[in-house]
Amino acid sequence: MVRTRPIEPPATPLTDGTVALRPRRESDIEAIAAASHDPEIRRWLDDEPMDVQARHGWLARGEEMWRSGKAAPLVIADAVTDEPVGSINLQFRSDAMATVAYGVFPQCRGRGIAPRAVRLLARWALFELRLERVILEADEGNAASIRVAEKRRFHRVGTRTEPAGDGGQRVLVVFALPESAEG
Repeated sequence: MVRTRPIEPPATPLTDGTVALRPRRESDIEAIAAASHDPEIRRWLDDEPMDVQARHGWLARGEEMWRSGKAAPLVIADAVTDEPVGSINLQFRSDAMATVAYGVFPQCRGRGIAPRAVRLLARWALFELRLERVILEADEGNAASIRVAEKRRFHRVGTRTEPAGDGGQRVLVVFALPESAEG
């Protein structure tokens, strides 16, 4: 059963003093669009890079995701400067479960941003939204995302196969974080 209730964005940014998760802003569009063309991001995501038309509807699509209850799209920002350093999204599969997806801008990688952002989002999902489970899926070849899941104490629960953007198949490693776990 897919979630159909609206979701309220956090009243204040979710932060640990180093990174902050906050709603999208118009000022984030160019950085997000540039990152959508990054070869490493393109390697793991099937989404098309943002063109001019996609940029125009970006904020409205994000607002609709919150209203529809389908997703909770947030920007990962530097907690001091508020500059965007990536994006993170909670995609609801039901009222009890969601999947986390994220990307860190190329110039910001290697600084521990993804594990921090995943921890903040998972804690919010489990303790504020009262989800029973948060899922993280990583392509079996994406060692960096697998390390993020392991650092955040997600438990490996299996694998699944899905169509790849090139017409072939890809294997995803599925991790889960139950409500009782500390992300």
